[in-house]
Amino acid sequence: MSDRLYDFAGLAASLEEALAGLLAGAPGTDAAGAGAAGATAPPPVAIELTLPPRRGQGDVTTNAALVNAKRAGSSPRDLAQRLGDAWLDAGGTAVCERVEVAGPGFLNLFLGASWFRGAVQRMLDAGDDYGRGVLPPARRRRVNVEYVSANPVGPLHVGNARYGAMGDALCRVFSFAGHDVGREYYVNDAGTQMILFGQTLAARYAQRLGIAADVPEQGYQGAYVADMAEELLAEVGERYREAIAAAAPDMARLPEAVVTELKLWGRDRMLAQFRETLGRLRIGHDIWTDESSLYEGEGEHRGFRGEVGKALAELDTEDLLYEHEGAVWLKTTSYGDDKDRVLIRSSGEATYFLSDIAYHRDKMDRGFAHMIDIWGADHHGYVPRMKAAFMALPPHEPERLELIVGQFVNLLEGGEQKRMSKRKGTIVTVDDLVDSIGVDATRFSMVSRSHDTPLDLDLDLVVQQSSQNPVYYVQYAHARICSILRNLEERTGRRPPAEVPEVALEDDEKALVLTLAGFPFVVLAAVEQRAPHRVHTYLGELAAQFHVFYRTCRVLVDDADVSAFRTGLCVATRQTLARGLDLLGVSAPESM
Repeated sequence: MSDRLYDFAGLAASLEEALAGLLAGAPGTDAAGAGAAGATAPPPVAIELTLPPRRGQGDVTTNAALVNAKRAGSSPRDLAQRLGDAWLDAGGTAVCERVEVAGPGFLNLFLGASWFRGAVQRMLDAGDDYGRGVLPPARRRRVNVEYVSANPVGPLHVGNARYGAMGDALCRVFSFAGHDVGREYYVNDAGTQMILFGQTLAARYAQRLGIAADVPEQGYQGAYVADMAEELLAEVGERYREAIAAAAPDMARLPEAVVTELKLWGRDRMLAQFRETLGRLRIGHDIWTDESSLYEGEGEHRGFRGEVGKALAELDTEDLLYEHEGAVWLKTTSYGDDKDRVLIRSSGEATYFLSDIAYHRDKMDRGFAHMIDIWGADHHGYVPRMKAAFMALPPHEPERLELIVGQFVNLLEGGEQKRMSKRKGTIVTVDDLVDSIGVDATRFSMVSRSHDTPLDLDLDLVVQQSSQNPVYYVQYAHARICSILRNLEERTGRRPPAEVPEVALEDDEKALVLTLAGFPFVVLAAVEQRAPHRVHTYLGELAAQFHVFYRTCRVLVDDADVSAFRTGLCVATRQTLARGLDLLGVSAPESM
């Protein structure tokens, strides 16, 4: 055995090797692990290490014997004892003082001071990269994550903040763990909503010119459109006066070319605002794809060019399109949808669904092995048809597309919930929220729960400077450590040690080391479960454990070795807190 033992992954791997040896010699298998009929014995269930629920039950425990007893042909307690003995004989004594069988067959490990010293040293040696690359190389992929993707018809609202914070945090965790990540924003700049947006902007522009004009019934009532019309007038003057006067008061009568110019002008203004707002939230995208661009390019099929035409051609080749009542339909029922879906209306217009199919086909062409879309709660009913369409597309690999549907955010202020509607203009924008509670509180709060759980955000709580405020609590732990390290140097002239000594440890020191040792597993769980909130929860637990350590274990003590170890433990905690906060897009202040 080697220094790999000084983290949980290495401990688990060494125990698995000892268990495999025991199973190879189990009744009914030969020395090579083959069964009586010559078949290879089933591999052991992977060993998981957890922290015991109470002190006195060891430093780490495993249920490996319970889940592998049948394979071994023995009782769980007997297998646990034999596993502990075999592991100690194979080198476990280098890091473990003793093992103990508990309950129905748990194996408890009482780790020695050498393990705690080695674990802290490995964390310090890794520095800011502690936990990086935890995803095994064979499981790393080129992953596309599409998030936010709000229609450019109005300001970003708090729901967009949640999906944006989750998507960005997920990308950060993916990249840190080992995936090659592409962050994408899909701009829905085609279709009915954009036409209504252009007509609404035209009505507000007309009103600025003194021309009576009505906002479309399904248009956008928010004051932001009036503000945009003011900008439009300042930029283009009366360029559209004649066309608008001829159509007034009904902007639906405007020539298509004029509506197109206005909606694209409005789109570009909204996207510029989106980029600025998302930048404030430390949210970025590598790729911005316009829906309208999917209709541009070479080739043509069923009257459509570009990626849309290519998608139609492929679906036709698969014999999955048919015409009915003048429309073109896709046989989504062949892939689990409850009814077939229209791709081309009888008017000859493409549906949003056709654009979405072409968009996902394009992402496959760009070489992404896996695609994740993060959608709002109002898209829940769209999931089955999109999955069906993706299965219909060659190469028919549905597992490559993953659709995550987030739930709503409920803003609470003074105990009352705020109501929002983009069309009516009664929304709380992302900028409003950031102005009110700050970037860090916004980012940290938005990933505090699983995406499939509604989020109640108490605006009064997240601005408090108290332990009741989760982001303050974690950031304060980081700032406190920075203060400890500054005081160390100012009072003693000593800097954190490059190597920590081996010392006898208090229980709270052990508990902090063990909590830190779990960080790579938390990162891995956040990746596999698409759960940045796991990092959020872990940071709260780590901060709490550090605060306990701080109360019971003084760092600046006369014993130089004890002080050095505790200083190294502080550094390891600081760097892990900072890394965890960074994965969530939150700052780690050095003073508060």
